[in-house]
Amino acid sequence: MTHRPTALKLMIMDACVLIDFIKADRTVLELVAKHVGPLHVVSPVVDEVNEIDDENELVELGLVIVEPEFEDAFAAAGQSGPTSFQDKLCLLSAKRHGFTCVTNDKNLRKLCKQEGVPILWGLELLAELHKAGGIPGKEAEMIVQEIRKSNPKHITAKIVSHFSDIIRRQESLGSRP
Repeated sequence: MTHRPTALKLMIMDACVLIDFIKADRTVLELVAKHVGPLHVVSPVVDEVNEIDDENELVELGLVIVEPEFEDAFAAAGQSGPTSFQDKLCLLSAKRHGFTCVTNDKNLRKLCKQEGVPILWGLELLAELHKAGGIPGKEAEMIVQEIRKSNPKHITAKIVSHFSDIIRRQESLGSRP
């Protein structure tokens, strides 16, 4: 039985999450767009992703490439601090369009909280996909292991364990009559 959310989320991803999914299993992005909600990426973030040849690869997976508003690009360029220009554009685009920001970057998450922008961790996106019935739990856990292999510094064993607990909890709730 597929558990479709009542309203699809509008999301924007930063480079770190996008790269994690492309390296692990890029088809997951297509499933997320179909079952959880549209995934947006600002064009300067696309330029950061060496794992693709051009933005058409992302468009074919169902991602929406967003050109930043001039005002947002100007504001992002004028700000200093530990957050990159691309991450600032993610924040400003999320705020402007009502997107949830999908990021693992602590500085970007902090700014999103300050600005009232909803946030998701990258692996929460995968949990949302499982919850919506778009991917079996075992497959989700295999993808997380692949993400960990390609990004062990940021996706720790503790994070993987926490994700597995979430999936098991979802499955136990879904198996009730």
